[in-house]
Amino acid sequence: MSPPARLANAVFARPGRLFAAVFLWKLALLAVAALPVPSNDAFFYDGPVVNLLLHGRYANPALAPALPISGTEVFSAYPPMYQAVLLGWMALFGTSALSAMALHLVLFGGYLLLLLAIFRRLSAPDWAIGVAGTFLLVITFDDRPDSLAHLFGIAAVHAWVRSWTAGAARARFTWAMAGCAILSLATSVQIGFLYSSLLWLGLLAQRLAKRGPFPYPPMAAIVAVPAALVGLVAFGCPRLWAGFLEHAAQTPSLTGWRWPRPDEILKILRNAAGIGAAAPLLAWLCLGRRRSSAPGPLPDQAAEDWGFALVGGAAALAALGLVAASLFLLSANTVLFVGPVQPLIVGCSLALLASSRPAGPWLRAPVWLFVGLAALGSIRAVGMTTWGVACAVDAGYPSALRRVRQELTGCAPGNTAVLSSAYLYEAARHNELRWVHSDWMEPAQRGRPSDDWQGLLALKPARLILTQFDYYRRYLPLVERLKTQPALAQLQIINTAKLPAPDSFPSLRRVLQHLSWAPVVVTIAWR
Repeated sequence: MSPPARLANAVFARPGRLFAAVFLWKLALLAVAALPVPSNDAFFYDGPVVNLLLHGRYANPALAPALPISGTEVFSAYPPMYQAVLLGWMALFGTSALSAMALHLVLFGGYLLLLLAIFRRLSAPDWAIGVAGTFLLVITFDDRPDSLAHLFGIAAVHAWVRSWTAGAARARFTWAMAGCAILSLATSVQIGFLYSSLLWLGLLAQRLAKRGPFPYPPMAAIVAVPAALVGLVAFGCPRLWAGFLEHAAQTPSLTGWRWPRPDEILKILRNAAGIGAAAPLLAWLCLGRRRSSAPGPLPDQAAEDWGFALVGGAAALAALGLVAASLFLLSANTVLFVGPVQPLIVGCSLALLASSRPAGPWLRAPVWLFVGLAALGSIRAVGMTTWGVACAVDAGYPSALRRVRQELTGCAPGNTAVLSSAYLYEAARHNELRWVHSDWMEPAQRGRPSDDWQGLLALKPARLILTQFDYYRRYLPLVERLKTQPALAQLQIINTAKLPAPDSFPSLRRVLQHLSWAPVVVTIAWR
């Protein structure tokens, strides 16, 4: 056996160790380098809980210039389930960015255990689970409610699979499935819809194939309960509903019909290439299986081939629908939502392939195809482990926090500071200042981004404290424009990074993002 073959056999033969290695890698990055740096949306969702624990009000003042209701009255821009979990966590472990990052690592660990349990319940071959596990490295953004929504969603899939062989306890597991799907919807509408679609498609296929009854009451609850909750808020809590609409009117999630740009297609190739390869493989195998399989109830063994077809096929159809929407109707970043179902789809497709064809050397081609696609999607994971760790050695989380504290202390009471999401956890402690999220200085209108120039003139902040990504992506043109108008303001710019971050290179900015904690501080003396 060649050295590459021995290495592959060692890695893929024990998938539990591979899953554990991925978790330990994330743990090491968090403990050693505080990576990944919280991205733009992190404090959007965490801010209301931080403000509640520090100042007693469930609102996010960092959003106030653009979202007055969620910023000053009550945060209602998003379903509240994530904030409820975060509240319990931060009450125990504090309101720091590191505390929030640790929560997302724990949620990721729960997702890993459930994903592995699904594969074990289906009796997927170890090597298929191992190849699927390589796609875990594609999941590198863990700072939104998405982590919790995927945990609930994968728990719903697990309960569905358990119900196949539960006997008298079948009803209990189908209701658990429905409950987890509803909790996923209560955490993230888009991700909850993804898993609800997966369950509907899978259960309908199961019923049409006469391989199990359709659980009408639980599936009706998945539709009825969220609809009832929306109606309760819309008609019973008009101010909360107004806050939700206030955000919905500005969110870029729904872009309207468009043709995808080349960079949007590349984003899909990086984040969902495994789904694109597994879906046609599943379709081909399922068609062949359908011709040779007679209808009948599901057997007691959940490892029966139809299990791979049901779970993998339903997940692939639901994910492809969301990928297509991200190309033509929704924000291109919507494709990130399908990342945690990608290992499930890949693993089921390979398991079905193994059960449909005799084992042999020909299996190496699909295995190395999927490993190559996982490597393509793991660019940011590699970047965090190399360039990101180097950035942390240059200017890590502790030094960044010291600098942020120093700059905030240097602001006179009543002044405004505009900060990136990663630094707002610290800024929230300064009640004497007005701290504003760098993405929300001014209301946005659907179809165009916020007018940062007008927002800057309206707020007249004394400090801009920005991550490398925010400075180079969004604020550098703004600062350059302000430098040309000395009659308006005088600037002092200090970039605390000695090692250039990938964000400072336009060609790398879309590939390696949020790898450096080093702040860029812009001090502004307005005339």
